[in-house]
Amino acid sequence: MILGIDIGNTNIVIGLIDGKNTLIGSFRIHTNTRQTADEYGVKLIEILRFYGYDSRQVIGAIISSVVPELDHVFEKTVIKYLGITPLFVGPGIKTGIKIKIDHPKQLGADILVGIVGGYNKYGAPLLVIDMGTAIKFFYLNREKELLGGIIAPGISTSFSNLVSKTSKLEGVKIDVPPHIIGKDTATSIQSAMIYGTASMIDGIIRKIKKEMGEDINVVITGGEAKIIFPFLEEKAIYDENLILDGLAVLYGKNKN
Repeated sequence: MILGIDIGNTNIVIGLIDGKNTLIGSFRIHTNTRQTADEYGVKLIEILRFYGYDSRQVIGAIISSVVPELDHVFEKTVIKYLGITPLFVGPGIKTGIKIKIDHPKQLGADILVGIVGGYNKYGAPLLVIDMGTAIKFFYLNREKELLGGIIAPGISTSFSNLVSKTSKLEGVKIDVPPHIIGKDTATSIQSAMIYGTASMIDGIIRKIKKEMGEDINVVITGGEAKIIFPFLEEKAIYDENLILDGLAVLYGKNKN
């Protein structure tokens, strides 16, 4: 069994992957840059036990991270508590993808992993939409060339900023309002969160299809994707485990 670890700005998602690259369990913990390697290590061992496994069954680990402060922390965690050295998604890793953006070193590891996972499952041309702290759209053409993308603030990111900058607005949780036209402040904001975000995503999908001049496989994933997906008008696939599946593919390509 191997571990796939996706370290994001909001959450850390850890997947348990068997020898056939099949995801057999996953869990999500809050990202905290103040926690030590030992604190994360204890959590990791406890969660493995919850699924009925122990550390001796883990023979490999691969990490995708957009939080540099935690890279060394998790490296220490995996070495100390699992006795293995993790593989990091970064320069030099074999992906099978041609990166055609202007500054490849700026490409987030999570974006690359999502593209790899998406291509492996759905082929190309492909648009991967990853909804988390940011909403990221990245496009892969038929030649397996990653041409670039669009990055927008995530729902929680943008609306927490709105509330903090406007004294008369109250904190509002992400939820589906009963009507598109809100009857009070909370439901008015929720309408923008749900319907506004879905409309933005639909619009970008349509514009990308128009610019590329062809139909595209569209896959949406990430922590905030599940609530938005039912409100999309454009055809898309919701894939909760796309990043973990991508990590499994990358581990297989690089384990030797």
